[in-house]
Amino acid sequence: MLRRKRKVEDAPSPRNLVVATLFGALFEQGGSDYRGLPTTVCPCGYDMFITCVSFDEDRTIGEYLIDGACCLCGSLVTLATEIDFDEGEE
Repeated sequence: MLRRKRKVEDAPSPRNLVVATLFGALFEQGGSDYRGLPTTVCPCGYDMFITCVSFDEDRTIGEYLIDGACCLCGSLVTLATEIDFDEGEE
């Protein structure tokens, strides 16, 4: 099998490495499914997730999905919302 060697100019930029690290979790096999109980931290201990959002005309997040994937291990989780934090304050 022939392999092409990378040239220096073909090396990924630091920004591309960050994106590859974050989205690499989506392609890893073996992530668990922890959906159901809203959380702000994955059971693996990482607190950054991948989810889908849409933006308003004001360029703020208008809608988002509460299903997310952990950026580190790829596990599926249910993301917490403002309502989840307000329930215990009454």
